[in-house]
Amino acid sequence: MTLAPTTLVPETLAPVRSDTLPENTRYKDDGCDVSPTCLECPLPLCKYDDPGWLQRESRRTRDDEIFRLRQERVSVAEISQRFGISTRTVHRIVQRGGATPVSIAEEDDGPLISLRELAASSLFRAPTPLPVLRVGAPTRITIN
Repeated sequence: MTLAPTTLVPETLAPVRSDTLPENTRYKDDGCDVSPTCLECPLPLCKYDDPGWLQRESRRTRDDEIFRLRQERVSVAEISQRFGISTRTVHRIVQRGGATPVSIAEEDDGPLISLRELAASSLFRAPTPLPVLRVGAPTRITIN
């Protein structure tokens, strides 16, 4: 007596809309001009969450660098050529003393919480605790 080989028939799943399953969604992590991928980004706040933030921070860094170079007696013409700005802008930055201090109004413009901090916190109320069970009290459970 010989047994015929058995073939396993895969079970078919019920039809599901393709956009409801996360594994069917193609997440594209292209990054940006700061980092090749979002997961490796060094910024504390995504530049797309607050588009003006990165520009302000870059300008402040540039202004501090210009002020430092001018204190080292680098010529205004060389600084303006290096950063691609006018000599008048260099004079304005030096007169101001570097980057403009951040005003309270400007601090309030940004998001209250970064996405990295948001992932660690919950936006929902804390769950209501369950009632305390009384241990030791004899109870009789009956099923109808």
